[in-house]
Parts: sequence; C-alpha cells; structure tokens
Amino acid sequence: MKFLANIFLKGLLVVLPLVITFGLLFWLFNGAEQMLRIPLQAVLPSGWYVPGMGVVSAFGLIFVCGVLVQNYFTKHLFALLEWVLGNIPVVKTLYGSARDLMHFAIGNKEKDMQKVVCVTFQPGVRLIGFVTNENAVLNAETGLLAVYFPMSLQMGGYLAYVDKDKCEWLDIPVDKAMQQVLTADMTAKNTK
Repeated sequence: MKFLANIFLKGLLVVLPLVITFGLLFWLFNGAEQMLRIPLQAVLPSGWYVPGMGVVSAFGLIFVCGVLVQNYFTKHLFALLEWVLGNIPVVKTLYGSARDLMHFAIGNKEKDMQKVVCVTFQPGVRLIGFVTNENAVLNAETGLLAVYFPMSLQMGGYLAYVDKDKCEWLDIPVDKAMQQVLTADMTAKNTK
C-alpha cells in the first residue's frame, strides 16, 4: 500500500502543477473572452464575431495601455487614477496588493532586487535575502541595507534593515537565488 501511495504522490507532483498552470491560463483567457465578447458583438457587423477575438482584443488593449503609460501626458492621468484608487478605503487594499503582486511577478527583479546577500542572524542560522536599497535610512541611522527575505512556498516576506558589515555578498544571479528560496531548495536536480 505504501508503494502505491508513493507512486500516486509522484504522479500528483507532475500533474498538479500542470493542472494549476493550464487552469489559470484557461480562466484568464475565458474571462477576457467573456468580458469583451459583448462589446465586440455590438461593434462588429452581424456574424463577424469569431470566438477568440476577445482574447486577441484583450492583448491589444493591454499593449495600448502599455504604450499610453509611456506617453508623457497620459502617464500623468494614470498616476492620477492610481492616486484616486489609493485613497478609497477597500479599493486601496485590493488595488495596492494586486499592483505589488504584478510588480513582483513581472517587474524588473534585476533592478528592484539588486544583489543577493546572506545574513547570519546567529551562529549556524543564515538567510538568503535580496538587497532592495543599498543606502537605506531608518530614522536617522544610515549605512544600512534594506534586505527583503521572501518566505518559501508562498507569497510574502519580510523587510529588514541590516548593517552592511553583517551581510555576506553572494555571487548568485537574483533569479536563481529567488528560485532556491521560493522552492525551499527542493527543486528537482537536473541529471544528465
């Protein structure tokens, strides 16, 4: 029975990430299709609408928003909209969390998290962290590093202000170190 359970768990480890990934993609594409289908059917002549146009239109709208955000005039309008959303009590929390999550997921990690460090909190206990600001100031104290310590296997983490001399600089690319931390160093090793 234990042997069969192990085989089942190994299969689950392969199938579950695929189901979650493709399920999320299906949900996003289906949602875009359903939201944009009605406006497209209203604008297009009868019979011209083809399933899939909503997804293509969603990509087009996202691209146009990206172009507009880079424009000098419209980026101020987006900043004003963001300010308004940031001042509405419940919306502020939802919008801020979604914006931060997207920035974390697809933002420029090489720029935002500049370097990888190892911080020893007590002998034998070290944490990998990511420097977000090399010249951080806390109250009047200067000479600090702002180090972000993500939590393994979930979203979230902790920001600590650490003395520069307490950090050991690691020569690891940020994306590799992030993968190591977020997977709790349980990634499958490639064997050749």
